[in-house]
Amino acid sequence: MTKFAGIRRKRLEGLAGFTLVWAGQLVSVLASSMTSFALTIWAYRETGSATALGGVTTAFSLPFLLLAPIAGAMVDRYNRKLMMMVSDLAAVSATVAILAFHAAGRLQIWHLYGAAALMGLGNTFQWPAYSAAISTMLPKEQYGRANGMMSLVESGPAVLAPMLAGALLPLAGLGGILGLDIATFFLAIGALLAVHVP
Repeated sequence: MTKFAGIRRKRLEGLAGFTLVWAGQLVSVLASSMTSFALTIWAYRETGSATALGGVTTAFSLPFLLLAPIAGAMVDRYNRKLMMMVSDLAAVSATVAILAFHAAGRLQIWHLYGAAALMGLGNTFQWPAYSAAISTMLPKEQYGRANGMMSLVESGPAVLAPMLAGALLPLAGLGGILGLDIATFFLAIGALLAVHVP
């Protein structure tokens, strides 16, 4: 027990810990937004249908609409750090599946529906957990700075991702962008493992 308590004390806390988690999320959300943009391009090339793209968006949003009231209660009741990690793992498993289908040359539009639903499910629990973690990791006087940093995570990738994905897609292809996304998920999970979330 003493050995594990010592390990726990060595984990980052406070603003340093929050900044590490924030940086991991910023990179991961940017890569995920690049994946979304690249998959949109792929889906439109394959189907030429705006309806198909709307279906992917609906599949992503539906878990949030159905489970948002439950997600808030579960975040308050259970381990927030674990919920953040499980949410990241749900999203990375969907991305790995898409990459596997793409590499095998068997990627279909309906695969994107399933992956979007799984990503949406993870996102439904992820953001409430991160928002709640701010209040436990930081003193009140740093809430303003933390909220500003979280706003950058929410809005910054929407601006940068299309430009970066558009530049990388001809060079690395869809598989390269998916691989980058998977790598950044593990960076985000590694950042969570390195910090103490009360």
